[in-house]
Amino acid sequence: MNQEELNIILEHHQLWLDSSGKKGKKADLKRANLEGVNLEGADLRYTDLKGANLKGAILGYADLRGADLREANLEGANLKGANLWGANLRNANIEGVDLKGADLQGADLQGADLRGANLEYCYVSSNTKILGNVLITEFYNKYSSWWLVKSWVEPDEAGLVMELYR
Repeated sequence: MNQEELNIILEHHQLWLDSSGKKGKKADLKRANLEGVNLEGADLRYTDLKGANLKGAILGYADLRGADLREANLEGANLKGANLWGANLRNANIEGVDLKGADLQGADLQGADLRGANLEYCYVSSNTKILGNVLITEFYNKYSSWWLVKSWVEPDEAGLVMELYR
């Protein structure tokens, strides 16, 4: 997909968002090749990106709330500060992705490949689904309704290991 085609789709999507679905068209970018594309700060709420190739894409500070990113390839992408509240990233390749400061509250990351991902200072909540969510749920019930991820350690036999703080 070239930049001109993408721009047209995104214009129609913005119209769809602004009119609450009465005008324009919701962006359907299923299985689209968007490798290396610059969508920094873009409003991609509810966009269908299932199976899309976003390898190396620049999505810093993009609004991806409710977006469908199942099975998408985001390897090496920049999602620094992105809003992924409620996004579906199930079985996505997030290897080496910069998610520093991203909002992952309510996001579904089950089955996602998080090796080498930078999850520093991400917002997570008890409904963020990461590898079973046991630790996060226990922490949530004791302390708060949201947290920042201070550091991420690769999971071992014990499962998910994250250092969280409010």
